[in-house]
Amino acid sequence: MKVIPLSEAKAKLSRYAHLCHEEPVVVTVNGKPAFQMVPLEDDDDLIDRLIKHHPRFRKMLKDRLKQQSISAKDAVKRL
Repeated sequence: MKVIPLSEAKAKLSRYAHLCHEEPVVVTVNGKPAFQMVPLEDDDDLIDRLIKHHPRFRKMLKDRLKQQSISAKDAVKRL
């Protein structure tokens, strides 16, 4: 397991994005563990993750689903 401060994670994000596929990468903020970098798997669905873990996204989606839809043809006209 690799434990790194946030400043290093930001400076070398690409490196740790690759490394988290091989071992856990824990990022600290002010010396305390704050989060772990975890790679997405091929079968992971980003929308499902957003719905599950992001309350604002979930609310935005519910609100949008209540609105009336328009056809693609009408959308192009509005542009």
